[in-house]
Amino acid sequence: MRRLLPLIALLWFVSCEKDVNKLAPPPKPEPPVSNRTEAQKIRDSVYFYYQKDSYWTDAIKVYNPISTFTDQYSSPEDVLAALKKQTPFHAGYNGPFDRFSRLEDISSGSGRAKADLADGYGMYLEFVRAGATTQLYVYFVEGGSPAAEQGVKRGDRIIEMNKNTDMSQGNVNFIQNAIDGNNLDMKVLRAGKEISFKMAYTTYNINPVIADTVYSINNKNVGYIAMSSFEEMYDDGGRQTQMYKDLQRVFDNFGAKNIGDIIVDLRYNVGGYVSTAVHFANKIINSSGNGQVMFKYDVNKNLKYLPNGRLNPEFSDVLFQRENSTNIQKVVFLVSNETASASEIVISALKPYMDVKLIAEKDATFGKPVGFFRQDIMGKVGLWTASFKIINKDGFTDYWDGIPGDLKNVTDNITLDFKDPKENMIASALNYIKTGALIKVSVAGKASTRTSSSSIQKLQRINQPKERDLIKN
Repeated sequence: MRRLLPLIALLWFVSCEKDVNKLAPPPKPEPPVSNRTEAQKIRDSVYFYYQKDSYWTDAIKVYNPISTFTDQYSSPEDVLAALKKQTPFHAGYNGPFDRFSRLEDISSGSGRAKADLADGYGMYLEFVRAGATTQLYVYFVEGGSPAAEQGVKRGDRIIEMNKNTDMSQGNVNFIQNAIDGNNLDMKVLRAGKEISFKMAYTTYNINPVIADTVYSINNKNVGYIAMSSFEEMYDDGGRQTQMYKDLQRVFDNFGAKNIGDIIVDLRYNVGGYVSTAVHFANKIINSSGNGQVMFKYDVNKNLKYLPNGRLNPEFSDVLFQRENSTNIQKVVFLVSNETASASEIVISALKPYMDVKLIAEKDATFGKPVGFFRQDIMGKVGLWTASFKIINKDGFTDYWDGIPGDLKNVTDNITLDFKDPKENMIASALNYIKTGALIKVSVAGKASTRTSSSSIQKLQRINQPKERDLIKN
């Protein structure tokens, strides 16, 4: 399934073109030498591939021999940390631009090539203050997970775990251990009724299409879809994944119901495959963007040009190829500071062609305009180097501090489930589509105190989904 560049799975990162024929060849480090120990070779290779593939390669000092640099450090992690510090300073981070490149342990098969596998119950929890009380809620359930299969829902209030009814912040260590354990017995309160669940901790395939519906507003249909990540569309046997089938089902329904506007809920979308983000954007784009530039890549000289001096076709411009029967005009994205990488590609790609608005829980999305590929080193370490950047048709890029929200600081009301029209962010989106006014809409919360949603305050997260990056396959 994976094509590596060649033979590496790419994730995502953009800038300006240069004529390679007019540039003097830059100095390059010599490959790691063979008369080194395995540990030394791994450290040498981290330097070699990072210097070659980094988006900021021009800022990385060339050492010959490599060991004059790598022998200063005792681990590959220390080598990578030192290399990342050589990338330019970004005031928004109060540190180097590269806060993204990372190492992965692949020594025992623990480093999976497939990003669409996860471990656990697939259930993510958070304490909130609702009125005068503190309560523990499920804020997100990942599709395909044990929790999803059992019927756990966002908005469920947890009242018992493994026969312990103390679900207070003072008992957070017990709660954390419970959701990390092999088995979990749990009771929740939903619409005033107690519901019990029994789950086993396991590895599962993520199905990121977590909710969809069609609202009717002023005799016009509005689509809604919530996506938690952008996973692969085909499995290792070339068969369509459940995510691909679900996207087809959802947008076929949107077409049949002739939706004119859409709400795209990406507030917990942590990234994924470039190819899937492209497919998703093609499901939304209307006729004005069909055949036009979706985005362009910007990469360093080592990746942009082939050895014969020709442009690398892996990084050709990506054009819209419309894959829908709708004529969508308004697109409202629901985002948070977890909305990252592949999600931001979709948002930035659609902006030049459609009426796009962002309703943000805080100020903006995460801010990750870069992508990666994994370089496997001696079967021990996988190096994910930030290697390319994304630019939309209008030249929009460099959103290192996130894509700003058009309506900011809107409550993510975790006491209400996805697609519930009373939930604050959804209600604000529906109001915009109905009236054209981009304002906060507050509705009654579901907490047992029946306080208004404006008084619901997030206090402490117990766990959160793992970041997926942006993978180009």
